[in-house]
Amino acid sequence: MPATSPRPRHLLAAVRTAFGYTLAGYAKALEQQAPAIGYGAIAWRREKISRWEAGATEPELPAQLVMADLHGVDPDQVAARGWPDWLLLALPGPDIWAPFALEATLSALDYLAADPSRADDAGTPLVPPDVLHDLTVRWTAHIQHTIERGIGGAYIGVEVSTAIQARLTALWHLDDSLGGTPCTTSARADLRMVTRLLRHARHTGQLTTDLHYLAAEYARFLGWAEFDADNRPGAQRAWHAALRASAEVADPAHSAYLLSNLALTAIYDDDAHQGTELLATARDIAGSRTTPLVAAMIDTWRVRAAAAEGDAAGAARFLMTAEKEFDHAQQGDENPPWAYWMCRPSHMAETGRAFLDLGEPATAETLLTEGLQALPKGATRDRILYLTWIATAQARQQSLDAAADTASTALDLAPLVDSGRCSNLLDDLSRELSPHSKSSQVASVLERLRSA
Repeated sequence: MPATSPRPRHLLAAVRTAFGYTLAGYAKALEQQAPAIGYGAIAWRREKISRWEAGATEPELPAQLVMADLHGVDPDQVAARGWPDWLLLALPGPDIWAPFALEATLSALDYLAADPSRADDAGTPLVPPDVLHDLTVRWTAHIQHTIERGIGGAYIGVEVSTAIQARLTALWHLDDSLGGTPCTTSARADLRMVTRLLRHARHTGQLTTDLHYLAAEYARFLGWAEFDADNRPGAQRAWHAALRASAEVADPAHSAYLLSNLALTAIYDDDAHQGTELLATARDIAGSRTTPLVAAMIDTWRVRAAAAEGDAAGAARFLMTAEKEFDHAQQGDENPPWAYWMCRPSHMAETGRAFLDLGEPATAETLLTEGLQALPKGATRDRILYLTWIATAQARQQSLDAAADTASTALDLAPLVDSGRCSNLLDDLSRELSPHSKSSQVASVLERLRSA
């Protein structure tokens, strides 16, 4: 089916279109197939098929059996699954390739809720990883035609921004699991789509604001992914565009988040003073116009900035403030979706790293260990960050065997992500452990670090 064609609404239309039949052509194909299984007397007309696809009527069982025979579907499945569910088996590939359409969704839900002991499920494999990945990419296919029409100058509705937001959310979580490098291509492609919609589609009111927000957040995320991939010029270019897009939205919380991202990267680049100033500006912009959770996020990063400048009293003050703000956060607060990752301030990796900067490795190890235990299962990249800094804290306390064990765990996870930031931190850890190379366990880890 051409990419520019609208997605068919009914499964029969999906099957017919997938095999390249027009209504008249499909009627002719069924007419030629029917005698092979003894149903030559059926009258096949394009109007009848059109009514089936519209849901106005359903084909009689003999007609369904002819369709099944044409597409190589087991006739027993016609009775077992019923109309139109069995048509999923007529589509190329397994059921999971069905189009994103209402009928396909309802059919899949019906089948999921049915008796799990049905014989045709026996031996069915789990969804292969490559198919699962494809599904995450294809989920916007059901509105692709609307997006393409919008890029061509047509009106678009809120279903477009809703679908793009869901795609963006999936990308956030892929970054958590895989690191920034694999996400930059998808982020750039999606940002191109949003930009073309802003430029060419007709939209008004809240939808216009939503598209500007999506542009700003995609640009922010792309900057973050480029930063995590250790492409600092690419990150700066992305954030420059994000600042422009954010100005169109008038969303103080998101503007503060964007500035906070810039501040954190400044700290990583050993420019703690600029990071401190940017975070102060972010906190002023957010003011009382955001939720306690977002305020806690900004003030937690201020802990890291203060520590990087050697301001122990300021770091302690910001951490106390952030903890109070986090405790004031309510489950019913309308927190922005991008704040999903925020955890208790004392559990954040940047807090633990702050105490390393302040020369308190025992405190750093305690906080980082607690934070590591609280991490969600899929946060592989953050797990490496925590482990690397825990190993550093242990080495600074002369707990060399523990440091070697922790570093080994980090190295076991490292191949699962593609993150320049993680690679740089592992290089830092190698330099941290090098003075202790006479320890056999440390020497073994240093060899692995060099190989990595």
